[in-house]
Amino acid sequence: MSNFIHRTSIVTNNTNFADYNKLNTGGKSGILKFFRQNSKTNKNFSEFHNQNWHDISNIFFTSLILLVFLLPCSVFSSFLFAEERLWNELELDHLAWETNYAKASQKAKEQSKNLLIYFYAIKDSLLIPNSTEERFIKTGNNEIRQVVYVLPQLQKPLPIAAACREFEQRVFEKSEVLDLFNNYILLKLPIDAVDESGVEGQSATPILDLPNFREMAHLPGLAVIDYEHKTASYYENLVGILPFLRAKPPTSEQVQTFLTLPPGTLTQRTLIYALRVHPERPLSTMGTFHPFVTQEATEHSIYQAKTGVLGHQNFGTRSTRISEELGQGSVSEICAQSWTDEGLFEAAIGCVRAWRNSSGHWSAARKKHAYYGYDIVLGSNNIWYATGIFID
Repeated sequence: MSNFIHRTSIVTNNTNFADYNKLNTGGKSGILKFFRQNSKTNKNFSEFHNQNWHDISNIFFTSLILLVFLLPCSVFSSFLFAEERLWNELELDHLAWETNYAKASQKAKEQSKNLLIYFYAIKDSLLIPNSTEERFIKTGNNEIRQVVYVLPQLQKPLPIAAACREFEQRVFEKSEVLDLFNNYILLKLPIDAVDESGVEGQSATPILDLPNFREMAHLPGLAVIDYEHKTASYYENLVGILPFLRAKPPTSEQVQTFLTLPPGTLTQRTLIYALRVHPERPLSTMGTFHPFVTQEATEHSIYQAKTGVLGHQNFGTRSTRISEELGQGSVSEICAQSWTDEGLFEAAIGCVRAWRNSSGHWSAARKKHAYYGYDIVLGSNNIWYATGIFID
C-alpha cells in the first residue's frame, strides 16, 4: 500500500493535468484517453500501471466482497433498531396520554383512578434558575448536609429540557414502569400549561401556579392527584410529587417506588418515598402503614411545628395511647427537622439523611416493624418537622 501512495504522488508530480481540461471527450470521461496519450512520455505512469495493476485488482475485489457481506448486515441491523424504535413508539402511544387537565381529571374521577401528570420542558427557562447547591461535609463517621444559596448574579437557568429528554429515554422505555402506568390516568403537560377550567373571560392560570402544585416548585417531574379513595381527606388532592430537583431526573427504580407508595397525604407519602429510595434501603416502611399510628405521627409533627422545637415531647402519653389502641407491643419514635426554607421534597430527603447520622434513630428506621406511621409538617419558621412512630 505504501508503494501505491508513493507512485501516485510521482504521477501527480510528473503529469501536466492542465492538458486534461483541454481534451474534447464528447461529454464522456477523458481520463483514459488522457493517460493513453501521455503514456509514451510518462514512464512513471506506465511503470505504476504495469507493476501495481495486480494489487489494485486485489483491492477492488476484496472491497467488493466486503461490500456484499456488510451491506446485508447493515440493513439487518438497521431493521432491528427500526423495530425497537417502532415498538417503543407503539408502547408510548398505547399509554394514551391525555393533554387537557380538566378532561383528564374528569376521566380519572369517573374511573376512580389516580391521575398521574408528567410536566415536561422542551426548552430551558430563565425563570427556573439554579438557586441552591448541596454540599456534604464529613465529620467523623457522620456526613453533614448543607444547602448553600447561590448569589442571584451567579445563577444560571437549570438544564431542565435535557433532564426531560434523559428521563423519557431512560424511564419511559422500561416495561416495569409501563406496567405500573396502567394503574393511572395519564396526563402529559408542558410546565407552562394553563388551567382552562376557570371562569370565562378571566385569564387562565398556569397549572403549576395553582396552590395544589406549590411543592413542584415549577419544575418538570411527576405529580399524582388522588381520585381513587373517595372517603379519604386527601381525595381530589395532590398526594405525590417527584420534581426534577436541580434538573436531576429520577431513575426507573425511583419512579417504580414513587408509583407504588401506600395511600396517604402528600406529606406522608413524600417522607415514605425518601426512606424507600435511601441507598441503604431501611425497612421501617415495609410493615403495615397504620392510620392511627400515622395520625399520632402527624399530631406530634404539628406540635413541633407550632412550638418550633424538635423533640419527643409527651412521648410517654403518646406511646400509652397507641399501645391501648392497638392492644400490643412497644412503641418507638424518631424525629428530625429540615433546613430553613426548603421545599417538601428536599426536606424529606434531608430528614432521612439526618436520621442516618444518628445511630439511635437509624437503628429504629432501618428495622422492619409490625406497624408504622410517618408524617412531616411545615412550621411558621419555614422548617419542616418529621416524625416516625413504630409498633413491635
